[in-house]
Amino acid sequence: MAARVLLVLLVLALNGCTTVTGTARPSTGAPTDGPTATPRPTASPRPATPAPTPLPLPSLDPTAAQTWFAPNMGSLDYPDLFRTPDRWATARERVDVLQFYANALSGDPFDIGGSNVLDTFVAVDAFARLHEWGIATAIEAGVIKFFACDHDSWAEYAINAITNVEANGGRVSFLAMDEPLLGGQLIENGQTCGYTLEQAAAEVADFGVAVRAVHPDVAIGTIETIPPQTPAEMIAWIEALEAAGARPAFLHLDVEVALGVEDPAFLAGIRQVRDFSEARGIPFGLILTADWQRADSDAGYYASVVDWAKAIEAGMGRPTHVVVQSWIGPAPSGLHEMPINLPDDDPARFSHTRLIVEALDAFGT
Repeated sequence: MAARVLLVLLVLALNGCTTVTGTARPSTGAPTDGPTATPRPTASPRPATPAPTPLPLPSLDPTAAQTWFAPNMGSLDYPDLFRTPDRWATARERVDVLQFYANALSGDPFDIGGSNVLDTFVAVDAFARLHEWGIATAIEAGVIKFFACDHDSWAEYAINAITNVEANGGRVSFLAMDEPLLGGQLIENGQTCGYTLEQAAAEVADFGVAVRAVHPDVAIGTIETIPPQTPAEMIAWIEALEAAGARPAFLHLDVEVALGVEDPAFLAGIRQVRDFSEARGIPFGLILTADWQRADSDAGYYASVVDWAKAIEAGMGRPTHVVVQSWIGPAPSGLHEMPINLPDDDPARFSHTRLIVEALDAFGT
């Protein structure tokens, strides 16, 4: 939830030039600190090389059941997902979408992601392999944060990440906005955007317009939190987005896992949001991550997520989108690396890809 720290740290990642391999772009200024932040002036554009011919998007029905996989940003074997795909052959057959963090695709250093940066993914042909496997590519990106309330620099950052993928053999199908409702309301160190639902929705709408002006085929959905938001507030937020012309392509909820496991009434509220969302044609998803208090090891992380998947199945059945995602950290190394990703078939290894298989089995899919 608020611990989704990578995008809170994005202001640090944006402090230099962002490099697009394949198509040169002007450098992008970071959002400046403060609730009235505006982008700094950008450098003059350099001559651009011709853009590659876009690949066809994978054929996916967004309203059908999907499994999304978002490895932890600093997971030590992240590149091995592409170097040794046979080590997750079973899980890979069940994954529809792989979601990267925008920081990792910016071309800039990413401290808590370690070496999992653009050059690494390009070196292992990550984007081309995903396309070859028929797995859609998604990117999680910020839109509104307490330290940078204007959408402009966030949109430029997201555009840059998408362009980097598409200049290196891939195609981006989905952009997942990182908690814009919470970002507009959160107060940190005395800083806040202080947005109403309507003001935040207007920023989201403008963000979408900016991104689609460059990448018109990217479907833009949203990740939101319960708590601190309530189910009633989430329903009001969906209505505000619709009124602003920014109806999301999907809604993925990041909820308090301990509450979901322990309190059936809590899941009843989540069901209410699901029913409201899907009645409007907005596919609903839940993020399968761990209770932070139990995630002291790969084994602890694994057990917590399995318990969460079983609670979801018992309380509301399989969500349309199952999002298996980690951002747990930092480890002593300073990286956000838990859990390990591979392999998917060793009962002695509590890996993220093995977890995909067991979680989907818990849903009977």
